[in-house]
Amino acid sequence: MKALVRFSVLILAIAVTWTFGLIGNLSPSVLADQLPDTSFIKQDISKIDLNNANINAFRKVKGMYPTLGRIIVENAPYDSLDDVLNISGLTDTQKQTIRDNAGVFTLNKPDNSMNRERINNSVYRL
Repeated sequence: MKALVRFSVLILAIAVTWTFGLIGNLSPSVLADQLPDTSFIKQDISKIDLNNANINAFRKVKGMYPTLGRIIVENAPYDSLDDVLNISGLTDTQKQTIRDNAGVFTLNKPDNSMNRERINNSVYRL
């Protein structure tokens, strides 16, 4: 009986390890710890960080604000641009808009301290 329990735990550990990509690289995406660190001090404002940008950042890209920007913000974090393209419910036009503007995007480690402000950061026009 103990041998069966040990064997089951071993199989479970292998399955979990395999699922999270720690054995072999089954997908082209990267693990979150392999993404560059998020630094708002050294931030490259010429690109939109899909894991940390506020919805207003998507105003720079035609066709992305507000609907597509909101969808991207709400479904973050991402490991690769393919993760963004695999969001369920995206239309072909929305996917093409993302592909056409791929050079505008970047991915950094998610900074959860800003998560609440990603949709509405209380910046209003008066």
